[in-house]
Amino acid sequence: MHLCFSITAHGNGHGAITCSVVNRVMQHYPQIKISIMTLLPKCYLDSRLVAQFDYYPVGSDFGMLMSSAIGIDIVNSRHQYQTLFENWQAYVDQEKQILSAIKADVLISNISPISLDAAHQLGIKTASVAPFNWAQIYQAYCLDGSLETLTVYQKMNSVYQAVEQVFKPLPFVPLNDGKEIAIASINDQPIADLLTLQQRLPSNVNKIGLVALGGLPFPLDLGRWPTIKGMHWLVDQDIPAARKDMSQIKSLNIPFLQLVGACDVIITKPGYGTYCEIASLAKYKKIRAISLKRPDWPETPYLNTFLAQRVPFVEVDQVSLSGQALENVIEKLDRLNYPEQLVCEDGAMQLVKRLLN
Repeated sequence: MHLCFSITAHGNGHGAITCSVVNRVMQHYPQIKISIMTLLPKCYLDSRLVAQFDYYPVGSDFGMLMSSAIGIDIVNSRHQYQTLFENWQAYVDQEKQILSAIKADVLISNISPISLDAAHQLGIKTASVAPFNWAQIYQAYCLDGSLETLTVYQKMNSVYQAVEQVFKPLPFVPLNDGKEIAIASINDQPIADLLTLQQRLPSNVNKIGLVALGGLPFPLDLGRWPTIKGMHWLVDQDIPAARKDMSQIKSLNIPFLQLVGACDVIITKPGYGTYCEIASLAKYKKIRAISLKRPDWPETPYLNTFLAQRVPFVEVDQVSLSGQALENVIEKLDRLNYPEQLVCEDGAMQLVKRLLN
């Protein structure tokens, strides 16, 4: 059997979900051949996957164009979707050529409508796995009452409606159409290597904070951050020379997932991958989360409810990530009790069993 996975390159969260699924296939069904079509770099896939796969750097699925780590560029996103629609069949033909050549038996998409349409036109079985689809996001941001945007939305939606199995891992944006298959959350389990990390940090550290705001630059005035006794921050940007309580993440040369597992406080934004990784650590009753407000993103209420049910959680605006305001947020977070433990089941294994059995 040959499974082909298509992964959107809109952030690493979709890659994290799919890699968890691929790893379960590789571990439990090693005889199955795996191909991956994506514009995510191969080095990212290599860092997460446990066995060999064929890599095809192709894809037209851009998701939404971002103006910042949490801001959507609506005008240009709408324009790019219009361009995609006008050249739809050309993009489909590109992926049909690959799917035909590799003789895939099933196409599992996260969550490219182009890939799914290519498989449909070839008569290849399809499944999708994602907490939402791009038609839902397009509807939230880009529908403006014009015939053009309505036509784009209807095209995408028709492709998604034709998918045989629609897997929606918790927490997800519901379709409420009776077709989606709800499964548990999908993520890799962060496992800390505290000894290695402690060897690379000052000796007086007893609390670790991690800044995880995604792949796009998010400016923070680190020079104005409070100095908290015993606390050390792991950050992804340049550090002021005077700050001895901060380390650059890249300089540590430790996999990011291990840093998530090792930290006590994480500053993040609403996003599926990191939220589910944090939630999976709740059983250790150690990690606490601060998240930037992102009220316009359709996933946010579902993500925030999911995480707040599992770990101490505070939502803040950008101005709170500086000075005394940040110290107050951390003090508030420390006073919160842990919620009753909610077990995070293995949604990836649930999906694989339903897909292959």
